[in-house]
Amino acid sequence: MPSCPNCGRQTMRTEDWVCQWCGYPLLSRAYKKIDKTFKEIQEERSSAWRSVAPEPEPEPEPELELEPEPEPEPEPEPEPEPELELEPEPEPEPEPEPEPEPEPEPEPEPELTPEPETKPVAAEAPTLENITEGMEISVDQLDELYRGNMVGTHTKLSGKTLSITGTVSKIFIRDHIDVRYIILTGSQKKILWSVRCSFEKEAMSRMSRLKEGQAVTMQGKYDGYGKNILFKDCNLVAG
Repeated sequence: MPSCPNCGRQTMRTEDWVCQWCGYPLLSRAYKKIDKTFKEIQEERSSAWRSVAPEPEPEPEPELELEPEPEPEPEPEPEPEPELELEPEPEPEPEPEPEPEPEPEPEPEPELTPEPETKPVAAEAPTLENITEGMEISVDQLDELYRGNMVGTHTKLSGKTLSITGTVSKIFIRDHIDVRYIILTGSQKKILWSVRCSFEKEAMSRMSRLKEGQAVTMQGKYDGYGKNILFKDCNLVAG
């Protein structure tokens, strides 16, 4: 049921289009109609209030007078006991304080001579000029040399035996066609030149125990390049 915008109570409109409670004009047809005028509703309410007689208020009960309780008689105070005179005890003589022992002088701490800082010497990256027989080089360094100067690197490595450090990427052993090699890759994700190390049947017992992802050092003789940088007659040095 809609509420009156004036008094806020849920209401219906009378025949003379006002709120049944406060007489506020209600012009909307959303309110339900009551078949009485606002004046008729007021007269019904006033007659209902007159018919209800007010209940008489109850008379107050008379207060009872209470006799005062007799006050208790005060007890006699006890006589004070005679004080006994006590002789004061003699105070003990203070003991002499011991003389403090002299504190030993602290020994001087030895002066420490600071050691000179030694800075680690950074490993020099190999160049075409410093490549020598038997040197150790990584797959990443070979990849960098080949990408910088492929023909010059091939010429410099020809006939040299090197130790190559890398990670095993693939192991391929086919004895019936006399093919045995290991593919080494570098530590970088994007590498252009991998290293293929071929080995003879005598070294197969050690090579076959390697696993993919294992870091190794192989020693072999440079044998040119194709899809990979090629080394032959390889042996496992470390891994």
